[in-house]
Amino acid sequence: MRIERVSLRVLSIGILLILGGSSAFLSLVAGSHFREAALGSQIKSLSRVIEVAGGEVIKSLRSQVVSVGFSLQKRDEFRDSLQQLAEEGGRKRLLDVLDDPFITGFVGVADVELVKLRVFDLELQQLAESRRGSADLTQGLPPFLYTRAKPRSGADRLKAVGGLWVSPIGPLYSVLVPVGGLRVKGYLELVVQPNFNLPRVAEIIQMPLEIFNMSGTPIYQSHGSGREQFEWLPVEYVMMSDNGEPAFRLVAMENVEELNAEMYDTQLRTTFGFLSLTLASLLLALWLFNRFLFRPVENMMGQIERCTRGDLDTQIEGRSLKEFHALAKAFNGMTKKLRDSIKELQKLSSLDGLTGIANRRQFDAALENEWKRSLRGGEYEVSLILLDIDYFKQFNDTYGHQSGDDCLKRVAAALQQATQRPADLVARYGGEEFVVLLPATGTQGALNLAAQIQNEVAKLRIRHSSSDVSTCISVSLGITTLTPTAETPPFLLIGEADEALYYAKERGRNRVELSEKLRNGGASQQHG
Repeated sequence: MRIERVSLRVLSIGILLILGGSSAFLSLVAGSHFREAALGSQIKSLSRVIEVAGGEVIKSLRSQVVSVGFSLQKRDEFRDSLQQLAEEGGRKRLLDVLDDPFITGFVGVADVELVKLRVFDLELQQLAESRRGSADLTQGLPPFLYTRAKPRSGADRLKAVGGLWVSPIGPLYSVLVPVGGLRVKGYLELVVQPNFNLPRVAEIIQMPLEIFNMSGTPIYQSHGSGREQFEWLPVEYVMMSDNGEPAFRLVAMENVEELNAEMYDTQLRTTFGFLSLTLASLLLALWLFNRFLFRPVENMMGQIERCTRGDLDTQIEGRSLKEFHALAKAFNGMTKKLRDSIKELQKLSSLDGLTGIANRRQFDAALENEWKRSLRGGEYEVSLILLDIDYFKQFNDTYGHQSGDDCLKRVAAALQQATQRPADLVARYGGEEFVVLLPATGTQGALNLAAQIQNEVAKLRIRHSSSDVSTCISVSLGITTLTPTAETPPFLLIGEADEALYYAKERGRNRVELSEKLRNGGASQQHG
């Protein structure tokens, strides 16, 4: 039979019958495979759910222990007893302080089960441990915790570090918190029993749960977790410790009968709905598509094709059904928004979202361009000022992040006020750090601008009661000047300015310092 003699109606009905018969056959054949696949997928999904819930519980436990640790080390009696450790009776006073949370407790201890409190010096050598708590722990930090804490330096030593580990008496969780604030004098280790917090996993996953240690001893069994053959599907997850050993085995129970019933009902409803929708849609499409769809779509596709080739000014004509008119209107609106968005993105991609000044991306590009321009135009000097708001973290902690954001905006505005030349670039380098790029500017010019920046920031008079150098917001500034050469990479300028900024912080903050290469012939400036 010649194809041109077959009508669209006959062809469509034939396709409809083939699709309907194929769908019915495939639904029957695929039923058993669907249930097996769904069961396997459910097991994997539930195991992942247990993993995520366990991770959340351990994360919450860490936050609680860190809070308890910082609260304890801030207590005057703890710091005094640690400072007087070498004096007569000092060791007993320290031990009494360490034993106190086990006896009387304080805020936060009720949320964790303390096993031991231990004090270490800066070299992580144990100085003392609580007499209360477990007596079976080995001396010294857990090896994994020692390995993490020992190499740290600088600001990293101010951070708490911890993890889950397997001890001779079973899995424990340890957190090491610094003692002494910004001038670390030692460390306090809090050892807690995670068994106390792990049952929260059952609350999160809303399923019967059993928890075992790796020797098979039950630790926790939620209500309704009793196993009955052919009724419960156990889903297991082994929680690993930070020292690489398995710590706990968590077993959740899924009701197999309910799961099978849900899968069968879902399969039945899906199959029936699919067949019904297919039949109805194809019958309706057979009558409507040719008259109201095929021809209008063909016209629209031609216009859309022009848009895909980059002609975003193309407008689709909506001379058809109401929906086609709405589609044409929406598409035309979309292309207009796309044109506007492209223009806006080109602008926003170079600006910091909070302060409105240049972002790091624009700064990096400007530095690269300025470097190349200097090489082409006679290798003139390029200076860079890298500055940091003093004690900004303490400002955030004292006044809140909203005030911190307002502070960043005002400091950015002050930098722009101080920097008047069109060729100069003020950018937010990251966090509370800002950078000023000064093309064709020597060291003295950069020093003059740095002093002006300090004055503009001081005029803001933003109260900062947590600062150790001023009652108001202040800044530390590092300056370097280089003459670009083909052998010198642009990031060397940033590295030298960063070193100068670090030197300014070391010397007390609220000051201007030159890079190491310039210090012999330069000077530093402290803002009074």
